[in-house]
Amino acid sequence: MKKKALIVMTAAGFLVLLGGLLLYGLGIHKLVPVPRPDLLVVGTSLLGISLIISGVCDLFMKKTKEMEIEEKDERNVALNNAAMAVGFKTLNVTIGVSIFALIFTGYMTVVPCLTIIIAYTIGQIVYVARLWYLNKTM
Repeated sequence: MKKKALIVMTAAGFLVLLGGLLLYGLGIHKLVPVPRPDLLVVGTSLLGISLIISGVCDLFMKKTKEMEIEEKDERNVALNNAAMAVGFKTLNVTIGVSIFALIFTGYMTVVPCLTIIIAYTIGQIVYVARLWYLNKTM
């Protein structure tokens, strides 16, 4: 990742963290009804902290020449792509089975269900579009 993207990610983490804390601290959750305002603070805090830690760690990690060569090695790239392909297929199956199980056991309400289905559909569309693009260009 480029340094600019890492800086943006770290700044976004600070904004999410402070935004969640300010929303709760200023009492805005009372104006806009949120079912669980405590989860809003915890969720935004965890998201912000994870973005900050990830961005800062990547910003300050120095790569040696050996690490850069190993990262760009064709064999390592092929292994990484094969592992990601298996992970993608596993994720597709587990998300599908999880949605099915949660819907039919009554634990999944409409909004989270649609959110997960939309995210799943977007992932599938991106996969098909990228596959089509790569087949067209190669």
